[in-house]
Amino acid sequence: MIHIPNEVIFSVLRTLKKANPGDTYYENYLWHYNKRKETFFDIYHFAWSWAIEHKPKRILEIGTRTGLSLCQLLSAYIDTSIIEKVVLCDLFNDGFISPELVKYNLRYLGILEETINKIDFQIGDSKITVPLLTESEFDYILVDGDHTKESARIDLDNVKKMCAKDGVIVFDDLSLDGMNLLDIWTEFQDKYKDEFEFHQDLNGKGIGWCIKKN
Repeated sequence: MIHIPNEVIFSVLRTLKKANPGDTYYENYLWHYNKRKETFFDIYHFAWSWAIEHKPKRILEIGTRTGLSLCQLLSAYIDTSIIEKVVLCDLFNDGFISPELVKYNLRYLGILEETINKIDFQIGDSKITVPLLTESEFDYILVDGDHTKESARIDLDNVKKMCAKDGVIVFDDLSLDGMNLLDIWTEFQDKYKDEFEFHQDLNGKGIGWCIKKN
């Protein structure tokens, strides 16, 4: 995996902090960095590394919020026109986040309008909307939605069958600095260890990823 310097991650976060002064993710990530320093590794580092090496064309996110994860992922592309589709699943119901804000942030970073137009916003409970994507297959899947253990377990099981060969499922917030979902990830690994190659890094909020074998 390519090493992504923290400076790359924070450059995007600083830029989007200017676009969204009320969002506190920049400060949140500074806290994690100051705790871990150069060992800090999180979903944004993984997104950059995976995009540089694999350039996924079909992307699914459960839990989008303001689009920061997607912004980091797409910032790693030289040419985002290769992307075929992006499906974003979120409730968008807290009075701050919205599909319009996600698109605004992508435009603020200079992401092509052609790419933004390929986004399909699935607004609602992922436990309901994701199973309806019956004919979809993705090579990059992020599960970062409802962080209750039961909902996280259901989201992982729902996307498992949607992962393309050599594609990846990424699961956030494993550690105590996140949402303490390591047990859900371990359970998923035990169930599907013959179908996926599993990895994890707990030097931050905790991230696990698994690559589809065949």
